Amino acid sequence: MQWYDQLLSPLIWGVSWIIVQFHKLFGTVFAPTSGWAWGLSIVFLTLVIRAALIPLFVKQIKSMRAMQVVQPEVKKLQEKYKKELERAKFDPARKREVQARQQREMMALYKEHGTNPFASCLPLIVQMPFFTALYRLLYNVANLHPIFFMSTVLVASANQAHIFGAPISAHFNATAKTLNGSSPTTVKGVIIGMTIVYVATQFITQRQMILKNSAPDNPMVQQQKAMMYIMPVFMAFFCFIAPVGVLIYLLTTNFWTMGQQFYVLHNSPLPGSKAHEAHLARQAAKAAKKAGTGDEPVDAVPPRAGEKTGGTIGTKPVNGAKSTGAAKAKGAGAGNATGTKEIADAPPKPQRNQPVRTTRSGRKK
Repeated sequence: MQWYDQLLSPLIWGVSWIIVQFHKLFGTVFAPTSGWAWGLSIVFLTLVIRAALIPLFVKQIKSMRAMQVVQPEVKKLQEKYKKELERAKFDPARKREVQARQQREMMALYKEHGTNPFASCLPLIVQMPFFTALYRLLYNVANLHPIFFMSTVLVASANQAHIFGAPISAHFNATAKTLNGSSPTTVKGVIIGMTIVYVATQFITQRQMILKNSAPDNPMVQQQKAMMYIMPVFMAFFCFIAPVGVLIYLLTTNFWTMGQQFYVLHNSPLPGSKAHEAHLARQAAKAAKKAGTGDEPVDAVPPRAGEKTGGTIGTKPVNGAKSTGAAKAKGAGAGNATGTKEIADAPPKPQRNQPVRTTRSGRKK
C-alpha cells in the first residue's frame, strides 16, 4: 500500500464498505459480476455522500447570497484604500500595514453579514477526499490488489464488470492486457462519450445559475462566467486519466447538482435575480387564483315548505342580501312610528317675494 493510500485509509475503508454493501443488494437482482451491480453501487455511493453534504450545501447557498449582498460594500472598501495603497507602493512596510488594515475591515464586514468567502467552496473541498478515495480504490481493483472490504473475490468480480463494454476500473490509456477482453477502442469511445455528457451537464448547470440566479449588479458575475468556460475544459482533461467508475461518480454528482439547482431556482432564488422575478410571478398567480375561487357567489337555496323570506316566497337572499320587499316594509314602518321623518326629509317650499311696506315717515316696516 502506497503512503497516500495509508493517508486516505479511513476514507478508502468507508468507501469500500459502502460499495460492498450496495453490491450485496444489487447482486441479488443482477449478476454479481455485471456492470449494473457494480455501476449502481457507485451511483448509490455518490448519492449517500451528496445526501450527507446537504447541510453544507444549504450553508453554501446562504453564503453565496450574503456574498452577493455584501459585494457593493466590499467595492466601497476597496475604493477607500485604493489611493492609500497607491501612495504606499514604494514603501513596503507602509503598504503591508494598509493591506492588513483593509483585510481586517473586510473580514469584519463578512462577519457582520454572517458570511465567509470560502464557504461557497466548502462542499467541493469536502467532496475531494471521497473522490480521491474512490479513485485509489478503483486503481487497486484494476491492479488486482485487495484492499479493506474489497476481497480477492470481489476484486476479480469488479474487474469482470463492464459499463457499455468498458471495465469500470479501465482508463483512457489502458492497454489490452488490463482490459479483460474489452478492446481499447471501446474503452476510449465510452470514456469520450461520458466526458462529453459530463462537460455538457457541468456547463449547463453553471450557466443556468449565472443567468437566472445572479443579481445584475453583482461584480462577481464576470469571474463566474470565466470559470464557466475554464472548469469544464479542465475537468475534460482529468476525465481522460480517470477510471470509468470515477466518471460514473462524476456524472451522478452533476445530475444531483442539477436537481439541487432546480430546487433553488424554483423555491429559494436570490432576490433581484431573474429566477426571483419568476418566483414572485408564480406566487402572484397562485394568490390571484386562490382569490378568484374564494369569491364565487353562493347558489340560491329554495326555502322549506311554508317558510317566508323577507316578504317574498320561494327565494332566499344571496350572500346575506336583504329582500327588497322587506327593506320597503321596514322603511315604511320606521317612518310611521316617528311621525316626523317624512316631514323632516321633505324639501322646503320656495317663498314668493313679499312687497315692502313703508310708513309715512319713509321708514321701511
